[in-house]
Amino acid sequence: MSPRRPARARRVVALVALTVAGCGGEREEAAREAAEDPDALRPRRGAQVDCAGPPDDPDEVDTLAEVAASGDLAGAILGLEALTGAHPRSSSARVRLGELLLRTEPPRAEEADGWFERALALHARGCRLGHRDEWAAHEGRALSRMMRGDYAGAIAPLRASLARWPSVPATRYNLACALCQTGDLDGCARELEATLRRSPGPPSFLAGEARPPAHYRALARRDPDLAPLRADAARFAALVGGEPP
Repeated sequence: MSPRRPARARRVVALVALTVAGCGGEREEAAREAAEDPDALRPRRGAQVDCAGPPDDPDEVDTLAEVAASGDLAGAILGLEALTGAHPRSSSARVRLGELLLRTEPPRAEEADGWFERALALHARGCRLGHRDEWAAHEGRALSRMMRGDYAGAIAPLRASLARWPSVPATRYNLACALCQTGDLDGCARELEATLRRSPGPPSFLAGEARPPAHYRALARRDPDLAPLRADAARFAALVGGEPP
C-alpha cells in the first residue's frame, strides 16, 4: 500500500491532470489517476513518440516551477510527472522534472538523469527544446552523474554543451571539476583558467544566472572536486591568484 501524500501535493497533481486531460469523464478519470498514482501517467521508457506537428509544451510547466519556488517541491514533482504522461512530446516538461529531482534531499540523481536523457532524445527527434532547457538538460545529465561519483560520465554532456555555448563559465567550471576527478589535471587547469578569464559573457537566456570570475575563484579555493589540482600549490596559485593554498 502506498503512503498517503500531502494534501497540497494531491491538489497540485489533480489540478494539472484536469487541465491537460480530455473532456468530461476523461478529465475526472485523469485527475483521479494522477492524485492516486502519478506512475500511471508516465510513458513507458523507450516508447516511440511522433514529434511531427506543433510543440507539445504545456503552460503548466512554468506554473509548476512557481509551485516549487513557493516551497512545495513534492507537489511540483508530482504535477510534472503527470504532465510528462499527458504530453509525451513535451521535452521541456522532462527537463524541468529532472531539475526538480536534483533538488530533493537526497537528490534523486539517477532518476533525474533518465528524464534528461529522454528530453534530449525527444529533442533529437524533432520535439525541440528551447536554448535554456537544452543547456539545462546537458548540465543536468552531468550534475546527476557527478552526484553519483561518475565524473567520467559527466565529461561528454559538458563538452556537448560547450560545443553549443562556449562562453558559459558554470559549464567550464563543472568540466574542470570532472577532469580533475578523473586525473586529467592539465585539462582541469585549462578549463579552470578559461572559467576565470573574462569572456563576452553567457548567452542571453542565462544572463540572470551569470557569476563574475571572482565567484569561481573563491569556489575553486574550497571545492573538494578540485583538491587534486590544489595539491600542486604553486600551479593552483598561478591560476587563481594570491598565495598558494
